[in-house]
Amino acid sequence: MSGPMAAGFGIEAAVLISAQSILAGAAEIAEGMNEAERAAEEQRQQRRTERRQMRAAQAAGQIQQQRDASARDQLARLTQLAKVVDPAGAADLDARMAALFASGVSLQEELAAFLVQTKEAAAQNRVSQRQSLVAHVLDRLELDVALTVPESLLALAQQVVAAPSDERAEALATELRLQVQLYNEALIQAAEQRKLQEAAAIVLEQSLKDLGYAVEDIEATLFVEGGVAHFQRPEWGDYHIRLRIDPKRAAMNFNVVRAGTTGEDRKHEDMLAEERWCSEFPKLFETLKARGIPISVTRLLQAGEAPVQVVDAASLPQRETEERRHEPLKARSIE
Repeated sequence: MSGPMAAGFGIEAAVLISAQSILAGAAEIAEGMNEAERAAEEQRQQRRTERRQMRAAQAAGQIQQQRDASARDQLARLTQLAKVVDPAGAADLDARMAALFASGVSLQEELAAFLVQTKEAAAQNRVSQRQSLVAHVLDRLELDVALTVPESLLALAQQVVAAPSDERAEALATELRLQVQLYNEALIQAAEQRKLQEAAAIVLEQSLKDLGYAVEDIEATLFVEGGVAHFQRPEWGDYHIRLRIDPKRAAMNFNVVRAGTTGEDRKHEDMLAEERWCSEFPKLFETLKARGIPISVTRLLQAGEAPVQVVDAASLPQRETEERRHEPLKARSIE
């Protein structure tokens, strides 16, 4: 005899996908996957273009900031050099420098311009090379349209560009490559797991139908986000089996529920409903195991050990007719 039941479930990838293909039609699934892959690739290309444009804009701002800082640094160095060359004129250095520059091209001007241009060119070239390297590494990220580059990777990329030496920049770039690889692997693994979980929802719904149950439409996310599904046979009247899935714990619960009002004395019918489910669930478990969803019972109450849960009829799937609601309940078994 069976009352409320707790169970654990697993997902056997190869068996599950094979069952899904058989149930849904291999050609239809392949066509849908190809279309989804094309759409995903277009989205990835769009994201790559947006990232390149964003990095180019950021790079332009960084280069301008470095140019301004370089000019201020060179002016300070030139002033210090002039004071060393002519210590006696340090008091009126600013006026003498202004007069010198106003008189035309001077050796000091040429030297200053040359130093500034050389340093700017070297800095610009170094920053440009590092930005190109970072863009190339980040471009390997497998991102769909709903995702953005993780903050941790952006911070590491900025460290590469701003590294104080080429050796440090290369070491940070190596770390960035590794983190991108690990991120991609985790993303691919999560995507594959979600496909399996969505396949499990399809297999569960079709298996229930194949065994003769009327089952409400099961959300594709049932094994991803969790949730509740109900199923019954047409002759069960007010009684349903409520299935609750908790994917984080790989757990599911089955219990008999009845539409009605609390206080009704229907203990005998409730007992028959639970006994009937006791005779039927082994066949369901056997079918699901053969299709890649093995289930192991972890807790099982005896029929009548706990009252059948009475629920609002609005929380259950609508039946086709109301005539069957109060038909006499009969025990039933599956061959």
